[in-house]
Amino acid sequence: MSYAAARNEQAREGIVRFGVVSLVDPGTARAKVSFGGESESGWLPWLAPRAAGISVWAPPGEGEQVIVLSESGDTAQGIIIGSAFSTANPAAASSGTLFKIEVGPSSIEIDESGVRIKAPRIDFN
Repeated sequence: MSYAAARNEQAREGIVRFGVVSLVDPGTARAKVSFGGESESGWLPWLAPRAAGISVWAPPGEGEQVIVLSESGDTAQGIIIGSAFSTANPAAASSGTLFKIEVGPSSIEIDESGVRIKAPRIDFN
């Protein structure tokens, strides 16, 4: 295999990678991702469901398994596009019809039977 072909293969293999968040900087909305061994990304942005007039803030956490997408195959040019459940961070539910947001001891659950809000404290204005 030629050098160019080997380099193209290496870049193609780096387009989508799984890793684990090693550091988070909420102030810049960036995180570093470990790909195992000594391989760690630079500061990467994470995908936001919305980021303008409607904004959703949900930073990844350290130890969270994430997916990094890099069009060029160079993770320095990548973006964290989402998370994947893992042994360290299992799914919060097992129902196929439940929508659940969980933050520590607080959660919002929505399914066909209704909406449930659970929290140590709930403030309305």
